[in-house]
Amino acid sequence: MKRVTSIRLRLALWYFLSLAVVLAIVAVGSWFGVRASLYHAIDDVLGQRLPGVRQFLEEHARMSPEHLNEELNESSNLAVGGGLFRIYDAQGKLIYASAGLFERRVPKPTSSLGERIQFTNEGPSEQPVRLAIQRLEAGGKIFTLEVAEPLRSYNRALDHFEELLWRCLPVLVVLATLGGYWISRRALAPVDRITQDARAISATNLSARLAVPGARDELQRLTLTLNEMLDRIESSFNRVRQFTADASHELRAPLTLIHTAAEFSLRRNRTPEEVLDAMRRVLRESERTTELVNSLLFLARADASTVAFEPSAVNLTASIAELQEQASLLAAARQVIISFQLPAGPVEVAGDRASLARLFLILIDNAIKYTAPGGEVSVELRAETDFALIAIRDTGIGIAKDDLPLIFDRFWRADKVRSREMGGTGLGLSIARRIVDQHGGVVNVDSELGAGSTFFVRLPKA
Repeated sequence: MKRVTSIRLRLALWYFLSLAVVLAIVAVGSWFGVRASLYHAIDDVLGQRLPGVRQFLEEHARMSPEHLNEELNESSNLAVGGGLFRIYDAQGKLIYASAGLFERRVPKPTSSLGERIQFTNEGPSEQPVRLAIQRLEAGGKIFTLEVAEPLRSYNRALDHFEELLWRCLPVLVVLATLGGYWISRRALAPVDRITQDARAISATNLSARLAVPGARDELQRLTLTLNEMLDRIESSFNRVRQFTADASHELRAPLTLIHTAAEFSLRRNRTPEEVLDAMRRVLRESERTTELVNSLLFLARADASTVAFEPSAVNLTASIAELQEQASLLAAARQVIISFQLPAGPVEVAGDRASLARLFLILIDNAIKYTAPGGEVSVELRAETDFALIAIRDTGIGIAKDDLPLIFDRFWRADKVRSREMGGTGLGLSIARRIVDQHGGVVNVDSELGAGSTFFVRLPKA
């Protein structure tokens, strides 16, 4: 079973772990820092005591060992060298040890000595001392001096500091974690509001939008992005809804005519001429329905990005020339004059030959349909620097300025009554734009109501 954990709880857990690690590192570092600071202070004190013992030895170096021992006892009582010191001769023989060091049973260090002062911890665990050791010359003789400082009080202070760290560290971690959890709840509260608002949006109220937080932060950008996504979804949903309604309307008309013609033929015995006339109507409407369904399938596949082709070099000059005969037949049927202006040499683009032929035929057929008898349609192809330009001009009814942004919408018609009479489905320009988009090109239109239209198609050259 998959475990579900809230973000705020995970944030608090990570905050706890991170803070615990950081505070543990800080606590250990602080302990070692305090310890080093204490030892540094002790070493400074011991370093200041050595010159006093050295001066004493220089003043009494000529005495006999017995007298020197007596003087050292007196000086120890007077706290020379802090009262805790030892002296060895050049052979390492003990000359004098103060009673305090003797009682603490501090062993003699075994490390080799030089002229520099060395510091070390010696003595039993219950009575440890810090020793400062130096080998020096006084009165022409070599001595080894040891000055000591008890560490018991320092260690006790260090233990108290360690105990304080162990007590305060968990409290600080818990308090900080609770604070982090509270902060994460405050920070993620807008996420809960976004979630609630998003759950309230359904297919019946796609116009609703998420409340945008006032702070200019990541959550505001997320909310704005989600609202933009909802705008696109609503727009797509409305287009699909309109497309479905239009498709249903367009399909209902021919199906009704087919049903009516068949029903009319079966009511009573009909003459062969009447039956043939009904069959012609059925055939005409079934062909129109087939064309509509095929167009819908093409657009549906294009929307799903399943219409793909392997691009190859297409000679537009030859491709458009092959359409001249078919276009001339369409123009003759409408009593429209059509002309072609093609370059002498090839103009090649990368694309699908059949799709491009369909594109040009749609635009030519569209221009002929909306041109009155006696009008003119011209098809021009020319090569530009990076593009091949195809211009299809007509002297037809034109398109109103307000309608220009709508001409590539599905089922839109400039003249709905005439286009239905001429068998148009209202999907031709939508298919044309889809083909142009698939080839990485651009299609534009320049039109004026009553003065004709010009469609410009620019396709990138191969």
